[in-house]
Amino acid sequence: MSPAGSGRNTWAGHSGKKSCDVSHVGMVISGRATAAMDDSRIIEMSAGDIFYIEPGHDSWVIGDEPYVSVHMMGAADYAAHK
Repeated sequence: MSPAGSGRNTWAGHSGKKSCDVSHVGMVISGRATAAMDDSRIIEMSAGDIFYIEPGHDSWVIGDEPYVSVHMMGAADYAAHK
C-alpha cells in the first residue's frame, strides 16, 4: 500500500465497502500500517511484525514509507476484491 500523502488512503475507500471481510495472516516487510477493526480496536503493524487481522476492518499506511507485507492467508481473497 502506498502512503496517503495529504489524506488517508484506506482499503475501504478503494473497495467501495465499509470494511474488509477477509482474514489476513502475514508478516510486515517494511513500512507501518494501521488496521481499524469494526469493534473499535486499533492494531498498528510495523516491519518485522507477524499479524492476524480478522474480517471487519479497514487499513491504511502510517507515515511516508510504502507498506509492504507478505500474506500467508487472505491474499487470494483480497486480490479477488481488487
